Amino acid sequence: MSAVEASWPLLLGQSISVRLQHVGAERQPLMIVDDVLAEPQAMIDEARVANFYVPHHTNYPGINAPIPQSYYLTVIAALRGPIEAAFGLSRSAYISYFGFLALATIGAAEAQPVQKIPHRDSPDPNRLAMVHYLCRGNFGGTGFFRHRATGYESVDASRQAIYESAARRELAERSQAHRYVDARTSNYELIGHSEAVFNRLIVYRSHVLHTALLADSAGSPDPTVGRLTANGFIEAAK
Repeated sequence: MSAVEASWPLLLGQSISVRLQHVGAERQPLMIVDDVLAEPQAMIDEARVANFYVPHHTNYPGINAPIPQSYYLTVIAALRGPIEAAFGLSRSAYISYFGFLALATIGAAEAQPVQKIPHRDSPDPNRLAMVHYLCRGNFGGTGFFRHRATGYESVDASRQAIYESAARRELAERSQAHRYVDARTSNYELIGHSEAVFNRLIVYRSHVLHTALLADSAGSPDPTVGRLTANGFIEAAK
């Protein structure tokens, strides 16, 4: 992975705290880490000079940029113990990580239908996803959902065909919808959420149905005022 090399040492926050919640009837783990970095402003400053691009390989409703390598080396190393405990990872597992900076910039009227509903990143329950909120202000966090028609709160390989068939039918009906999903959406039930607290990081299984809780208006592409996050995926290999 190409990465922007940070020119400063990243340190953990002195008041960093970790807690574990469980979401929905499936009791999916949600790890919430507050006050992650001692100087989170350094990540915002790095984003100001990063080369953002439109990601054509994902449905992310905005722009991405490479993340400084020192960021994930610091954060993943520090959180390995809590992650192992929360998600049942082996202490001997080799952990790999891929991540990027993200700014949500596309308004609901311009977004594709698939960008306006909950999704799962991977059918593999052993692959983890994380979001680190680096935005100040009144931004929506991350919501977790139950698909009403199937009752699924997560979609692994055994559920994939059934879920995708139902979701495709519903997407056709929502093709002209001009709103992002929220608690009022008919096809999905909001069963949990994390607020976008500045310098908060969350970790969850990537097969859980989730989405960023976005405003319907277009977001700013300026990292100093927009909905800036550090997003990543963690995989453990024996």
